[in-house]
Amino acid sequence: MDVAEPNSLDHTLSADILAVFKNLGEEATLGDLVHSVSHKGFGFLLVILNLPTLIPASSGFVTPFGILSMLLAGQIIAGRDEPWFPPKMLEKKVGGRIRAFLTKIANILARMERKLRPRFRRFYGPRTFRYLIAPLIFICGLSVAIPLPGTNSIAGLAILMIGLGMLEEDGLFGLAGVLIAAVGLALAVVSIYVIVVYGPSGIDMMKGWFTGR
Repeated sequence: MDVAEPNSLDHTLSADILAVFKNLGEEATLGDLVHSVSHKGFGFLLVILNLPTLIPASSGFVTPFGILSMLLAGQIIAGRDEPWFPPKMLEKKVGGRIRAFLTKIANILARMERKLRPRFRRFYGPRTFRYLIAPLIFICGLSVAIPLPGTNSIAGLAILMIGLGMLEEDGLFGLAGVLIAAVGLALAVVSIYVIVVYGPSGIDMMKGWFTGR
């Protein structure tokens, strides 16, 4: 399975996001977003599912997106050529907060998409990606799904960068994602340690570190 098959950017992710919201408005669901880009492969889906994790203080409400990212990573590891999601998950409506954020981020995505180009393509080699990078995505998805203070956004950004790199086999973006993942996972380990040692007060302690209070 070649998970890193290059995709055409004639219809970009940013354009697809705006088109879904323009056509469906308040009725847009996660399934609408997924189906609008599913023909473009795993990369687009990894990006679109992890955009909401960049919302400040998103811990908790992005849990479904982390689970879906884990599901995608598991499918890559299993050798699937096309992504699949449980229908129940796809019925979740994209709330106003997420929709407003995705609309705002579309312009930033458009600029990032223009920077993508094939380089360091071995990073996205079928075996390397399936057996090394996809498991890392799975772990990052777990980090997104578990509501630990400060870890969701970092792990989500890591998956997003790897997903962006998949669009044009851009290993530079992928490597950046791996480095971000290393930082995020180290932070998650520290968070778990603090919570185990200090109990519920450890959560407040972690929040204080990230908010500066």
